[in-house]
Amino acid sequence: MSPTKNKGTDRVMTDSHKGTDRPARSLTIGALSRATRIPAETLRTWERRYGSPMPERKPSGHRLYPSTSVERLRRVARLLSHGHRPGELLQLSTRELDRLLSLAEPPPRASGHSPNPADLVADGVEESLVAMLRASKELDRESLVREMRVNWIRLGPLRFLDELAGPFMLALGKAWREQGLDIRHEHFASACITGFLREIREPYDHAAKGPRVAAAMLPGDRHEGGLLMACALVAIRGCRILYLGPDTPVDQIAAAAVSGSVAAVAVSVSAAVPRSRAGNDLALLREALPSRMPLWVGGSGAPDPPPGVERFQTLAGFDARLSTWV
Repeated sequence: MSPTKNKGTDRVMTDSHKGTDRPARSLTIGALSRATRIPAETLRTWERRYGSPMPERKPSGHRLYPSTSVERLRRVARLLSHGHRPGELLQLSTRELDRLLSLAEPPPRASGHSPNPADLVADGVEESLVAMLRASKELDRESLVREMRVNWIRLGPLRFLDELAGPFMLALGKAWREQGLDIRHEHFASACITGFLREIREPYDHAAKGPRVAAAMLPGDRHEGGLLMACALVAIRGCRILYLGPDTPVDQIAAAAVSGSVAAVAVSVSAAVPRSRAGNDLALLREALPSRMPLWVGGSGAPDPPPGVERFQTLAGFDARLSTWV
């Protein structure tokens, strides 16, 4: 029997004589939906919102998808069942999807030989840090952002910020000081990670309905990576952010907090600021703010806090405070 295609369906018949299949070169949206068990309306929504999967169009306007879409979308569907979001997954390559699946669905191991899950995470993070530093040296934005995106998905927000983003910024500064990287590499990588931190915060900003938090850095402090990391946690907790950014005069932070219907102020201090000066600025800011308004400070340069100022030495500690405050 020669291979035939049933016109009533989108199924390709098998050549039983030769024992081979001849896959169709393209699938209608109905065929793709049946093959992946993803509703056709969902596929249309993903195309509209995320630009993937992107079909070709027949003269009649009907969608046609390459047969390679099936396995890729099956991977996406499996990862969705593990709690991932389509907007994050649909931008990844098949290889990156497989990497996430290997973490979400580890292969069974013989009893008595199971590794410590914490060791697996640590090993993966170390490998990612090396890859990110290599991409920074090669000025390879695509590879650097891809590595961040995959780890944001697999680690989750707090682990990504605490175990990867923060250590990467420290490693970047160390490599620059030790002349492993030039200033062009450091500027390039800093721009990539700050851009990514803004990108991942955006959907949370749109959905936030909680109290407003002013976020700023002290005068002369321009290293905003730590502040953007803190803002990501604030947004994830459902708070609205009034972002004042780096190098903000103390009186302007206070004025914005008082006039901007702000419920709390968060300040990040980098190691570039002398601790004595940071302490004086924070004392002035505390005095200028309403007494009941929380003033939070963190960062590698955060000094011993003046009275009425809460200092957080870890992102986990800050996140715990946010959860109870909100």
